[in-house]
Amino acid sequence: MDKRPAIPEILEQQNKKLSILYEIALTVGKSLDLKTILDDVLQKIIDFMGVDAGVIYVIDDETLEMLPVSFRNLSNAVVTDLCENRVKVGECMCGTIAQCDREIIILEKASQDPRFTRGVLRKEGMEFYAGLPLKARGKVVGVLCVITHSPYSPDAELLDILRAATQPISLAIENARIFENTRREAEANLQYFNFEGIIASSPKMMDVLGLVRKITDVPSSILIYGESGTGKELIARAIHFNSARRDRPFTAVNCAAIHENLLESELFGYVRGAFTGATSDKEGLLDAANGGTIFLDEVEAMSRGLQVKLLRVLQDGTFFRVGGTRPSMVEIRVIAATNQDLEEAIRKKQFRDDLYYRLNVIKIDLPPLRERAEDIPLLARYFMVKFGRKMAKNIRGIREDAMEALITYPWPGNIRELQNTLERAVVVSETDDIRLEDLPAVVTSSLAGSRHPLHDWNLRKVEKEHILKVLNLTSGNKKRAAALLGLDASTLWRKLKR
Repeated sequence: MDKRPAIPEILEQQNKKLSILYEIALTVGKSLDLKTILDDVLQKIIDFMGVDAGVIYVIDDETLEMLPVSFRNLSNAVVTDLCENRVKVGECMCGTIAQCDREIIILEKASQDPRFTRGVLRKEGMEFYAGLPLKARGKVVGVLCVITHSPYSPDAELLDILRAATQPISLAIENARIFENTRREAEANLQYFNFEGIIASSPKMMDVLGLVRKITDVPSSILIYGESGTGKELIARAIHFNSARRDRPFTAVNCAAIHENLLESELFGYVRGAFTGATSDKEGLLDAANGGTIFLDEVEAMSRGLQVKLLRVLQDGTFFRVGGTRPSMVEIRVIAATNQDLEEAIRKKQFRDDLYYRLNVIKIDLPPLRERAEDIPLLARYFMVKFGRKMAKNIRGIREDAMEALITYPWPGNIRELQNTLERAVVVSETDDIRLEDLPAVVTSSLAGSRHPLHDWNLRKVEKEHILKVLNLTSGNKKRAAALLGLDASTLWRKLKR
């Protein structure tokens, strides 16, 4: 007697298997929230396969940790272990799957497999285990695991369906990553729009921002001068993202950070055979910024030979790739920056005067932080809130003596040094506010030194003056002023009435 299933039963089984793949594909397209997607998909896989539990890991590209984004029906001990003691690529079973890009199917006594190196998993009593890599664009982005605690014998077709399900899951992970990266980039760019990323209210910085607003769409070259840490790139980005070029590339190059022998090829690109290792043509950073803005920080570090080539770009928009004989052309705005006296460099024959005059069509002088002390309270609170959130610490304020030390210190490293100081203060703080002892000794020692002009001010007076300037900046809009200051409306009113 023929015991093979009838054709209608076979068709029904095939239809059911195709349906689950269709459902998973639909689920992937319903949301951009990765956890929501993976929770829904994992439950569908568990129900369809008739297994007991499962987990979907996503690999963190920076730390190579296996993040258990979605899990179902695991014991509390396993969940705690997965979340608190994260496995990295290459470790334990799931890390091995990710590293080797190979599935592992264990049909019986899975917990006894020596590849499970974590004790909690060996105690879980797994009978069946299936772990499959999740791949997008040829790269493993995660791992899908399903288990049972009792004997389980899936047929070959069921496992094929599970393998097929990894494709839409991988796509969901990749799409979520692309969306998140795009969102972060948009938010990063948005902070420069309308100058919201520039924390300032001092008269000197208001003058700078007034000039910046006038030149956003001027095609002329711009030279930004300021000490290290004053925010030259921040100003350059503000100019770009408030201009008609905002949808075109912004390319930042630190000329001092790239070896002189490499800077030319990085900027201008090269042709195949130009030097050993040049096996194909490569476009340079000028090409990458075509139509947009290129920001050349520490431009004084360029060799005089390279300065000549940059001058040609400024004059007619043309250049030659390293080893090339045909000119390339770009339409680009150049913003250069320096913390050196270029006129002195010209006298010493270290910088070309013709390039200087081409770059210095519009000059922006950024004041050092010691000359804009009025901005320190606002900047300090901004960094305090930023790092407090990053480190999940509820830091509410800065004590008066600590703020006085911040205002008095001359800040040779400018805003970058202030930022690092506040990050350290948030890390070491053991209370809900930043105290004098949370600041580095070099900062607090300024209180014992010579009197600073602001010493004669009462800190409340400094604060009130600062609030009034922010109110002026917001045209009297108290709600917006309170938001900029990191205060609620009632606190703002109370401080104004002092």
